[in-house]
Amino acid sequence: MKKLSAPVFLLALLAAILAGCANTSRLVSTGLGVELTKIERTSDGGVSVSWRVENSNIVAYLLSRISHKIYLNGAYLGTTVDEEPFAVPASTNAGRTSKLTGGDASAAQVLAGAIAQGSGNYRMETQLVIRIYDETVEKAALTNSGTVPVAAK
Repeated sequence: MKKLSAPVFLLALLAAILAGCANTSRLVSTGLGVELTKIERTSDGGVSVSWRVENSNIVAYLLSRISHKIYLNGAYLGTTVDEEPFAVPASTNAGRTSKLTGGDASAAQVLAGAIAQGSGNYRMETQLVIRIYDETVEKAALTNSGTVPVAAK
């Protein structure tokens, strides 16, 4: 019986170690949230979105790439991609305004309707690349939804 228990114990220990290491992105991104704060049609006909990353952790984060897929009132509005490094201090939030690309004629109609109402329901799917050390990065996915003010300049 002793001969059988040692290999079983080692196998269980190996499985526990591998399971713990398999989902580091969820561990790294725990405490991070993302929120859309404003959608605005600019005077040149483009669309800009203001957003922020909330960090409830006691450590700061350096994000090296952030991309968002934005949906407004159920319709795909477009995508933003920011590759400029972005610091999020500990226990606070940091925001940025980005230009939205993509979308189609139906997205323009949904945007016009939301501008007329002054707000809309959004959903955003965010992909983050978090720089941990010099060249070490972790990828994380965040989602959020809610109501956002929508305006035109």
